[in-house]
Amino acid sequence: MNTREKISKLIEYSGGEVLDKRYVLKPGVMLISKTVNLIPTDISSLFNLTDDNKQLGELNARITFMNFNESREDYIEKIINKFKHHSILSNINLGFLIAGVKGETLLEFASSTANISRQTTSRTRSADDTLYVASDSDFELINEFLKIRNKYLENHPLTTNKDEIEKRNEFNLFTKAMCFTVSMNLADWIWYIDKKITQDYEYEFQEICKRIKEIIKKDYPYIDFESDKNACRKTKFKNE
Repeated sequence: MNTREKISKLIEYSGGEVLDKRYVLKPGVMLISKTVNLIPTDISSLFNLTDDNKQLGELNARITFMNFNESREDYIEKIINKFKHHSILSNINLGFLIAGVKGETLLEFASSTANISRQTTSRTRSADDTLYVASDSDFELINEFLKIRNKYLENHPLTTNKDEIEKRNEFNLFTKAMCFTVSMNLADWIWYIDKKITQDYEYEFQEICKRIKEIIKKDYPYIDFESDKNACRKTKFKNE
């Protein structure tokens, strides 16, 4: 299995779609890491903490407000969603694999507070044969570009020099499929996703943020996102 085939599998494993091991029809998004809860049972029992996905936030809230007697029912929900004290989630870190996106989407994440742990490099011969983010109408044009690119590669023979390898790989479309891993704490993810979805950002970037949000909501269903409320308001306004 060559590199392009492996990248295709990576995209598919993370929920994306690839055609002919060349065209990315849907990028992959997958949760690959999150903070492990190591709170001892004694402390959990002392403060009447709930399930694993709530305990860190609950403990932070109890210690912050010295509030140890209030019922645990909806306690963290009120702290997060009513009072907006997202800082109690700041020691919960979530890491995602983003596979098969355009360079513009990578740049949006790279220019933010997110920690880009790793991204596709051009300083490797394995990047010679890339995938492209494309729709049906783009296939023919991409194939025409590949003919031009092949001529360029013929004029620039492959060497072991890293700089020359990078120059070969840079002669490419900005829609070539990029892969990277990105992480932030949960408090920052909430702020970041709500901002990027509700404001005027690139459509692929917004779609990635929406998919990250759905993954977060699955693991942390007690968190309300403002972008969901805005979507409901827009739907209600249209119906009226």
